[in-house]
Amino acid sequence: MQRSDKVEKLKKFIKTSFGSGIPIRYRFFNIIFMMGILVGIAGVFACINLNSSIQAITISAVMTLAFPLLAYVGIRSKSKQNRVIILSLCIVNLLIFPALYLSGGAIDCGIPSYFVLGIALTLFLSSGTISYVLSAIFSIWYGFIFFVSWKWPEVCIDVPAFEASATGRRDFAFNAISSNSLMVCIALAMLAKVIFSLYQTQVKKIEANIVEVERQSIIDPLTTVYNRRHMYAYLEEQFELASQNKTPLSVLLFDIDFFTRLNDNYGHLTGDAVLKALARILKNACGENEIVTRYGGEEFLIILPGVEKDKAVARAEEIRRVVEESYLSPDLPRDTPVTISGGVATLRPGDTNETLVARVDHNLYRAKENGRNRICSEEVES
Repeated sequence: MQRSDKVEKLKKFIKTSFGSGIPIRYRFFNIIFMMGILVGIAGVFACINLNSSIQAITISAVMTLAFPLLAYVGIRSKSKQNRVIILSLCIVNLLIFPALYLSGGAIDCGIPSYFVLGIALTLFLSSGTISYVLSAIFSIWYGFIFFVSWKWPEVCIDVPAFEASATGRRDFAFNAISSNSLMVCIALAMLAKVIFSLYQTQVKKIEANIVEVERQSIIDPLTTVYNRRHMYAYLEEQFELASQNKTPLSVLLFDIDFFTRLNDNYGHLTGDAVLKALARILKNACGENEIVTRYGGEEFLIILPGVEKDKAVARAEEIRRVVEESYLSPDLPRDTPVTISGGVATLRPGDTNETLVARVDHNLYRAKENGRNRICSEEVES
């Protein structure tokens, strides 16, 4: 790989992790987490340079490499997040904290205070019965470690702290400081992940609820097409665009013929099935930027931006034919076809939303007055 490619990849990584386009909560978490990793690496070199015991060097290296990897996997894969958190807790509580405790002076060092942190993180990060089970296991394990380090200190502990020379004591102090610093950074990284994960979860729930409420406010619950409220909002938007750009705008209004009779003869459930089937046909007939709305009980209005009158009439006639040839409900006899009547109106100079809708409604009325199962516009009948 060329040097320029590496530089570009580094720039892309920095931009996607800390760039201004990233939400502040993600940037803040990434900064804290990256600092924890860097200080962890520094702790490894500190242990090596201070000639600390092989346990401290090994465990620091494992912790510095394993924990960020696990955390990264947990962040990237939501489906595996719980398993990754549990695995991280096991590594930290069963391996990392005890090893640093034994290699850092055992009872004489300050690392045992992190045993309490390990239990607290376990209860905080995990949930349900598993949190109590893991906390009990870790507590028993920590108790065993305490007992072994107290009963057989000469076997389990091999650190410069027990050397008589001043150099050995100084090396122990440096080792303890580096170990504690490493623990603090790891703890901060874990807590930051938990806090931001919880925050993100709550934000996503709120955003999802808002989206769902907004969706329900503009969607007809029975047919799942847009309702009348959204129809007027979208029509106003397209009306302004058509007026500014001098482009055509057409609307189609359909009504199911003899729908009240159908409900009376076959029941409202059959009527609902017919409405749903008709809505599907109308949605399938729509293209980009074209929407279907439920205008009334059995009336559906389609908004066609950029469609001229002749094409709108042809589209309406095609929809009428498809409905006539379709079998809209299994509860209806085959010899009882469902038909629709339709009106077409195209934007004229001086029109408003209200006048456009009034004209298409008037044309629908004409189609029903002229025998139903037909399409009527201002000048064209079929």
